[in-house]
Amino acid sequence: SLLKNRITGSIEYYNTRTNDLLYNVAIPSITGFTSISSNVGEIKNNGIEFTITSHNISTRDFEWSTTFNISHNANKVVTLTGQDNDGDGVEDDLPASGLFIGESLSAIYDYKVDGIYQLDDEIPTGFHPGNYRVVDVTGEGVYNEDDRTIVGYADPIARMGLMNRFRYKNFTFSFYINSMVGDKNHFIAKNSHYVAIDDNAKRDNRFTEQADLFWSPRNPDGIYARAEMNPTIQGERYERRDFVRLQDVTLSYTLPERWTNSIGINNVNVFVNGKNLLTLTGWHGW
Repeated sequence: SLLKNRITGSIEYYNTRTNDLLYNVAIPSITGFTSISSNVGEIKNNGIEFTITSHNISTRDFEWSTTFNISHNANKVVTLTGQDNDGDGVEDDLPASGLFIGESLSAIYDYKVDGIYQLDDEIPTGFHPGNYRVVDVTGEGVYNEDDRTIVGYADPIARMGLMNRFRYKNFTFSFYINSMVGDKNHFIAKNSHYVAIDDNAKRDNRFTEQADLFWSPRNPDGIYARAEMNPTIQGERYERRDFVRLQDVTLSYTLPERWTNSIGINNVNVFVNGKNLLTLTGWHGW
């Protein structure tokens, strides 16, 4: 704390290791189950959290305070106990369970996509104009499961929040802004839509809100694949989920004590509140 508690805050750093991590590991569905809880290995987890509160103005009739917080977390699979499937003495990854040694628990394992095939492109066998352009990761000129790789991570780089609170006599006004941010590889998620006249497409309003986002010969800049023929490998489009959101706004009035005490009530507060009033993001769709 500083300046007679006008400014208070904290900085926290943590670095932990978890042994015998209990995790739902994927198993063949022929067993009658799709996963089993197993002690699979060791996880390293570290991060930093920072919070500061400033009492900007503090008088009898008027107060203004601001609180800001930001945090960052990173985790990594250190070992996968007993996972040596090929007998070479080296621990193996568990791709079906999304576990990779040296990678985050939020690693996304899929095919990389680099745009959409256009009419005049040199298109490999098994793909068609309007299909996603799957990257040949192995460089062998053949598209198969070996071309899957870690395309990014679901976790954000940072989480942030900003709260401002104003009080004038018996009136109080506050608003809270929430944000999560990443980069081209972090805080991404699958964002693929397909042209299909079904109930979900109608509910999601795709034919009006997102119609211009689908590829076609007349709309080559569309971001969503659209083709008459299915590809040999159906890639998926991933997109950043960064956002800044006006998450909470509240205006309240506390009735004077001389009113409430006269009828035996300690405190009465009347308020109006709004949730998720505005979201700024580059994410397409819902």
